[in-house]
Amino acid sequence: MTDVAATVREIVAKHASSSVGDDATPLGGEGVGLDSIALAEVLLECEGRFGAEVADLLDGGAVTVQRIVERIGAAARP
Repeated sequence: MTDVAATVREIVAKHASSSVGDDATPLGGEGVGLDSIALAEVLLECEGRFGAEVADLLDGGAVTVQRIVERIGAAARP
């Protein structure tokens, strides 16, 4: 999953003005600083890249690289 995390961090970096320090850092305003549109774009790009539904992460809790990677991993398990 480290490759997945690295790819998700790269996707976030394309949309953020600051880097993701820790995979548990919120990607929104209270952390990395992505606005809602940029955050949605990150999630949609992750869905396209990995084929796993992650956009619903916007519905609860802070969106982090860690949560995105966990969701992608869960979708990959049979």
